[in-house]
Amino acid sequence: MDGDGTLDDLGRELRERIGNEMRLEAEMLEQDAASVELRRREIGDVAVELMSRGDVVTAIAGERQIQGRFEFARGEIASLRTSVGLVDVHLTPGVVLRVDERTSQGGQAPRSGSETMRARMLEHELSSRRVTLWAPATATEVTGAVAAVGKDHVIVSDVDDADWVFRLEDVAWVQVS
Repeated sequence: MDGDGTLDDLGRELRERIGNEMRLEAEMLEQDAASVELRRREIGDVAVELMSRGDVVTAIAGERQIQGRFEFARGEIASLRTSVGLVDVHLTPGVVLRVDERTSQGGQAPRSGSETMRARMLEHELSSRRVTLWAPATATEVTGAVAAVGKDHVIVSDVDDADWVFRLEDVAWVQVS
């Protein structure tokens, strides 16, 4: 009986060891797959994920920061609901996103809409609403109406009827008034 018990113990130990090795290998494969998926994403994909979860996010561009939850994210645009209203964040170089609070409920489902800052500026032009543009490279903020949208620039007429010409790539965000 002692001999049989020893063989049983040895068999159990071998099964456990092999099972543990297989579990460890499966976990490593899952981690590798998750890493590959993270490497494939673009910043717009990250913004969609943050929106879907409902995380509190701070967008930082130059010396300014705005905080809220994304209500829209697609392509190079993410609309952040802040304490001062809706802000269209241009997800381009020079804009950093910081996740301040991860949440598990209350997010938004992805929906269709503008994918580029140019398309969003055309929407603002058609709406005739006042907007405030922030361009961190020159630390310039202008409030006014979008007068025209070109291929690579936008013209904003301020309250004094001065026209301001911004390269679209320099606009970090646009707050809708």
